[in-house]
Amino acid sequence: MTFLLKRSEAISNFFLASWIIGDICNAVSVFLVPTLYTQRFLAVFFIFVDWIWATEHFYFLKTRKIYIPLPTNVKCIEIFIYFLIISILLGLVCAYGIYGHIQLAIDEQKYDYCVQLPEGNDIQIIIGTIFAYSASFFYIIAKPAQICKTKQRRTVEGVSFGNILSTCIGNLTQALSVIVENQDFQYLLKNLPFIASFLVPAFLDVISISQFYTYKDNIIHDRSVRKINVDIITTIENVDHQHQHDQSSELR
Repeated sequence: MTFLLKRSEAISNFFLASWIIGDICNAVSVFLVPTLYTQRFLAVFFIFVDWIWATEHFYFLKTRKIYIPLPTNVKCIEIFIYFLIISILLGLVCAYGIYGHIQLAIDEQKYDYCVQLPEGNDIQIIIGTIFAYSASFFYIIAKPAQICKTKQRRTVEGVSFGNILSTCIGNLTQALSVIVENQDFQYLLKNLPFIASFLVPAFLDVISISQFYTYKDNIIHDRSVRKINVDIITTIENVDHQHQHDQSSELR
């Protein structure tokens, strides 16, 4: 979204900083606490995406008067990008599942149905758990900052609906996975911090999604104004170019 619009003032600096710190804490925790390799891969991938996001944000924030937003329907392009990413991920998951099923059918004794997670010492697990809780804290405090930023601007232009919707669904499914696993009161009480760390951000995501409907009329106005500005800048550049061409012709 930032690259398409060539602008980044819609994103709260506090939101971006808190989100990146949360991803860093999450990355540290998954390497200290026994976790699946997929969680570690995702943690590293999130850091890589954060680096690109932060670079784009501050670059276009500094040069927002230089670049002209792309004269295109951003929403359609954004939907296409998310559809492409989801299709690739689902394709990889299905391909991996089919491959695993074939390998299991060929040699069933070769694979262990109950793979044990790597063990860690108590201090390492405690430190990893602290980083995990810290990540949840930074994820939670990041979202109100973005909600306030959008409310202050009274428009969601420049905010990615797909990003918010994806994180909301992810948080809800993670919370439900913990609740569905065991409905015992003691189990739920023990895992209450984890459930809260998923449900609170999901609730805040719902507020962010509601802002898209609250300020949807402002998006049309903002895009109309942006199109007028682009047309004015293009006209000025064409006139300036024609003037320079006429001067060159006179000198000849």
